[in-house]
Amino acid sequence: MPVDRTLADGLAQALVDLYADAERAITADMARRLRAGLRAPQGTEKLGAINELRRAVQVIVARLDADLDGHVHQALTLAFARGGQAALDELARAGRLTDAQLAAVRAALPGAEAINRLVWTLTSTLRGTHLRILRWPLDAYREVIAATLPQTLLGTTTRLAAAQHAWDRLLDRGITGFVDRSGRRWQLASYVEMAARTGTAQAAVQGHLDRLGTAGIDLVIVSDAPQECARCRPWEGKVLHRGQRTEQVEHATRVGITVDVRVAGSVTEAVAAGLMHPNCRHSLSAFTPGITELPRRGATADPEGDKARQRLRELERRVRREKTKAAAALDPAAARVHAAKVRQLQAQIRDHIDTAPTTLRRRREREQIGTAR
Repeated sequence: MPVDRTLADGLAQALVDLYADAERAITADMARRLRAGLRAPQGTEKLGAINELRRAVQVIVARLDADLDGHVHQALTLAFARGGQAALDELARAGRLTDAQLAAVRAALPGAEAINRLVWTLTSTLRGTHLRILRWPLDAYREVIAATLPQTLLGTTTRLAAAQHAWDRLLDRGITGFVDRSGRRWQLASYVEMAARTGTAQAAVQGHLDRLGTAGIDLVIVSDAPQECARCRPWEGKVLHRGQRTEQVEHATRVGITVDVRVAGSVTEAVAAGLMHPNCRHSLSAFTPGITELPRRGATADPEGDKARQRLRELERRVRREKTKAAAALDPAAARVHAAKVRQLQAQIRDHIDTAPTTLRRRREREQIGTAR
């Protein structure tokens, strides 16, 4: 079977949940401490509360540190194995190898070196978030408490209203400050999901390509996926090579006959240019010279579908933000306001799905706190 990012999505989710749980625990603890701090007399020393908060967050981050290595190694090893199995299934179905050849490919040892390299990269990336996770609650607590002083001294609002306004702004931003290799800035949940899904997908693709390589297959073809984004569109339906560029290859079923194959580049080049990004739905499958048919040039573009899908993702993100603010509200009245906004946004989602120019499917799990797609 072809290999795509969905092959390892469930494995990435286990890592995402690890950090989402930590973020929810920190947010809930901060909300509880802020409520207690607001009930304290004006001008009460907050150093004790900050020290308690620091210790509580340190416990949560220490738990992340302890669990991270095992989760990453298990996820990437399973993803690599799934990718390899997908290649074996594809080869068996295509009948390109004899039973003896398939057995030899199956018996080949998985690439431990490749797995370890991917594990180290993902573990380092995720562990790099921990210092910022430690700092954010302390800075946020000080910012909310500080925001209550000017307004209340001037008599323009209550301490609770001022704190709620500042807290909402912080929850909108989330734990921020994470920058990827392209210079894009991310919130913690989105950054962790991007990194985890990228790492597990890379492992699945690598396992697939390694198995194909063991079978002597160097060429793969990129699928045609609906609602493709601008980054993937240039690669759709193109032939890529695993390692070395090959343009004239032997026909798969006719001995002595060669066919010309237009190779667009390597898998590495395509991935670096954006193919197989975290939400990519394209797949790679073995290319059979002389047999595999290429899609007609230009027939697969669906930019309007991509716009409709991106609008749905935006509405889902807004629902999650409002749910987070409702759950962590300092003021019961504010919680009701955010809950009402959730219902309004969900109505917009239903309307968008009904009127979109392309087929969209509502994924209610994407509207839950802790998801970041």
